[in-house]
Amino acid sequence: MGVVGMSPAFAGDALTWLHRMNQASRSTNFAGVYVYESGGRSESARITHVTDGSGQQERLESLDGAQREVIRFNDEVKTFLPSERLVVIDRAATGSFPGRLVATMGGLSDFYVIRMGETGKVASRDAQAIRLEPRDDMRYGHELWADVGTGLLLKARMLKSSAEVIEQFAYSEIQIGPQVDRERVKARYSRGSDWKVINARGVDLRPEDAGWAFNGLPPGFRQISLSRRPIRKDAPEALHAVFSDGLASVSVFIEPGGGRSVPPTHNLLGPVSMYRSTRADAVVTAVGEVPPVALKRIAEGVTPANPPVAGKN
Repeated sequence: MGVVGMSPAFAGDALTWLHRMNQASRSTNFAGVYVYESGGRSESARITHVTDGSGQQERLESLDGAQREVIRFNDEVKTFLPSERLVVIDRAATGSFPGRLVATMGGLSDFYVIRMGETGKVASRDAQAIRLEPRDDMRYGHELWADVGTGLLLKARMLKSSAEVIEQFAYSEIQIGPQVDRERVKARYSRGSDWKVINARGVDLRPEDAGWAFNGLPPGFRQISLSRRPIRKDAPEALHAVFSDGLASVSVFIEPGGGRSVPPTHNLLGPVSMYRSTRADAVVTAVGEVPPVALKRIAEGVTPANPPVAGKN
């Protein structure tokens, strides 16, 4: 079905649709059930999102597998794991699933060919597809389906090639609009005295305080956050930098090496690649939904910003 069949509720070029999707993910009230598929496995979750004068509130509940509830209020996220009597407090990840898009998309067309796709139905709603084809081997392709009436993202695919889907999420049912019940964003669980709380938020840093330079960034990737945070129990805090091209994102963790040397190692789990190596007596781990070649380039480009002077501590 071509674009001619699109609802007259909204018309615009592909980049305008992306901006519309981005705005809708933050300003639209919605509640629904989605299915996530990757690496031959699938899982489903129920999500409710509301926005008002205080900001954004969201509740996500897993519907299969281990019980898990995620409560978000603006940039704070609390993950409740009742089977472990554990709460993890963290910050909301930029462009996090199932929102995907990040706040700034300037220059995105320099690194992706962005096209209008077909129209169709997702969760019984009219949807417009947008296709993003990478211009290099540093990122994957994407197909995004937006609700014609509101612009809300209803379905997304990450593509290694035109015929190979790496991951997909799609709503099977969704309700959009002010009628969404705000009571549904309240936490089902409350931590008792026997629950353990892990605060993983960390402390924000200025770029000049990082102590490290990132010289291997692929074209279009820029730093969007920098913090020092705990990542493993009984281990020193790590530097955590996040980079994005406006769609894909990569996290880089830099941990004190303590004299240990880690051989270059690459692992792949579904859409997520990880590359780890030792850089100047530090263990550098890059993780993201980008091709392995991009992660290796980023990790191997990490260098001390102020190399030590010989003979000085």
